[in-house]
This record gives sequence, C-alpha cells and structure tokens, in this order.
Amino acid sequence: MSRFGPTVPYDATAVRSDWSTLPAYVQERIIAELGGKPADIRMAGGGFSSAFAARIRAESGAELFVKAAGPDNSWALDVCRREALINTALPQGVPAPRLEFAADFEDWTVLGFEAVEGRAPTLPMSPRDLDLMLDAWAAAAAALTPAPQALLDLGVSARPVDHHLRQFAFIDSGGIEPFAIPPVLEGRISELAQLEQGIDEALTADSVMHFDLRPDNMIVGADQAWICDWNWVEVHSTWFDTACLLIAAHGDGHDADALFWAHPTAAGVTADQLDTALASIIGYYLSQADDPPIPGVSPYIRAHQRWSGNAAADWLAQRRGWT
Repeated sequence: MSRFGPTVPYDATAVRSDWSTLPAYVQERIIAELGGKPADIRMAGGGFSSAFAARIRAESGAELFVKAAGPDNSWALDVCRREALINTALPQGVPAPRLEFAADFEDWTVLGFEAVEGRAPTLPMSPRDLDLMLDAWAAAAAALTPAPQALLDLGVSARPVDHHLRQFAFIDSGGIEPFAIPPVLEGRISELAQLEQGIDEALTADSVMHFDLRPDNMIVGADQAWICDWNWVEVHSTWFDTACLLIAAHGDGHDADALFWAHPTAAGVTADQLDTALASIIGYYLSQADDPPIPGVSPYIRAHQRWSGNAAADWLAQRRGWT
C-alpha cells in the first residue's frame, strides 16, 4: 500500500486466454515458426488485455514471445494488427523486441517477437531498473526524432488532441459532471483547466511518441531495457512520454522532477509545459477511474488509473506549491 492507494501488481494484472483456447490453425502456425511443439509456455502476467500472450519454447530450444487475438476481443485484435505494422517500421535504434513473424487470418491474428532476456518491472522500482528504462526511452526518442519516414508512410500523424486530455476544461464549463479528485486539487478546477489549454502547443514536435509509456510496457534485463506495445504512436513530443513514465516513479518515491529535467527529452521544455502535461494526464486518469469494469479488460485497470492519477496530482501539487 502506498499513500496513493493500493499499488497495482503490474507483473500480474492480466487475465488471459491460454494455449488450449487458440484455434488449431493458430497453434499450427506458431508450431511451424518455432520448428516444433511447445515444451514450455510461460503466460505473460502483465498487461490489461485478455489476449493470449506468452513466452513459448520448443523442444529444440527455439523461443518466441507470442501474442494472439481473435473475434472475441475485437479491441485486442485491432491493436495486434496495428502493432505488427508499427514494429516493422521502427528505426534500428529503438530498443524494442523485434517482430519475427505475423500471420493474419480472417478472424485471428498472431504475432511472434524475439524473446528478449528480462522481466517485467514491479513496484517498488529499484533505481537501477528506473535508470535502464529511462536510458531505453532516451535511445528510442533520439531514433524517433525527427519523425521517421517509414512511420509517416504508415499514416502515423499528429492527431488533434481530443477531449481525453481536456477533462478539467469540460468540468469548468459545465460540460461534464465532476469526477473524484484528491483533496490537494479541490478548489483548483479552473486553474487546472487553464493549464490544460496549453496541451496542443506542448505536444507539438517533429518526433514520434509512444503514447503509452509505463513500466508495465517495458522489459528490464541485466544491462538494458526494452520498450514494448507500440500500438498508439503519434507525431508529438517525446518528453510527454517521459512525464508519463515518471508518474509511476513519483508515486514510488523517486525524485521524478530531478529525473525529468536530467533526461535528454526535456531539453527545451518549460516548467509550464510540464505542468500542462501533468494536468492533462491527471484528468485523463481520474475521469475514468470510477467507471465500471470493461469487458475483456483486466479488473486492475481502474485501480491503475486511480493510483496513477493521484500520483500525478501529487507531483503537480508539489511543483506548484499547493497544499
């Protein structure tokens, strides 16, 4: 338990379909790629999707990390198909497990990634793990700036910032009912709405961002980290992802402010821009935290959103001297 509520077991959030639920033709394709039947299947414990995800080893020793989704989970199916396109277009300098094969059937898709040697980070994060994740993101951000043509050719673009990052503005205008906020933010809705107004300018950049950078979307090895789940990339500021990653670090007791300003992606960022990003992130998380569970999605998703929103609120409050 942290002061922001129960911490989420990020290495054990998933409720997944197992090998026996995969259609025979999907199993056969995986076996063909491995060169033999599975001798060991280690299901991925992290993530919020119910899609199949596991590290599979054949008797020959060949290994792949495999994702598969079918018609019972259309969201995961679309995400996997998107990831197959994005992964193959990532620049060489991005530390991400590389796609070894992708097979798309009428109602199923299956992806096989290189099985890198590492583990999912857990809370509390060690300084070493956090440093490796920040280094991995620094390398990725450098390779993604300027925006690589291969990704632009896939249609990756700077989509307009939507209502998800303007929740306090909607409350302030009476457009939506207020959602639960921590005491440190009470009486500050108009101030938060004013901060949100700068989100378009803050996100404008000639670079490609991950847009879902969290510890549970990374793998930490002996001397490096890898970034996974490249599903939501857009042409925006890479430092926004740095802030997203460091929200978990702040909630975990690390000095997120010092880590942010020391990171290469923070070059040229202003203090007001960081505050704008944090305000938008707080609204994004807390506006969803009290919603009902989502069918086919991990029951931990709402606890993750609440904890992350409260941690971001505490970081912003410290930065602005709110008590």
